[in-house]
Amino acid sequence: MWFSAVLLVAILKAGQLLAEAPIMSAEQALESVASGDIVLIDIRSEQEWKESGLAAGAWPISMHRPDFATQLQTLLAQYAPEKIALICATGGRSSYIAEVLTRNGITGVVDVSEGMFGNQRGTGWIEKGLPLVDLKDAADAYDAARDTWAATN
Repeated sequence: MWFSAVLLVAILKAGQLLAEAPIMSAEQALESVASGDIVLIDIRSEQEWKESGLAAGAWPISMHRPDFATQLQTLLAQYAPEKIALICATGGRSSYIAEVLTRNGITGVVDVSEGMFGNQRGTGWIEKGLPLVDLKDAADAYDAARDTWAATN
């Protein structure tokens, strides 16, 4: 009897550890942003955005800022987790944030795991020649969305 209980707990724990955020390719992210199915959040640093630009349609919300958690909570108040996708340089940070959210009961946030520069899952947004915007345009789009939320809440 006790062995069955221990085995059940081990299986449940393994399932939690193996839980992985949904993954989307860069092309799928572009299509989903264009159709309004997701909002794309670029969690890289401001310096990275300035150096390479942002994926077209992405909003700049850096995980390196002290108010990142607050901004993420605001997004989650506006959109279901399944409507939010994260992108970074090569997928490490977006995967990490998606996993942290999953471990804390917020499931469904999508990981654009190949990122802007690529990894073993794909060549990345930039190498694929997908459209880019500069930081000012991305920030203006994010500010406009926040103004809309403020007006409707």
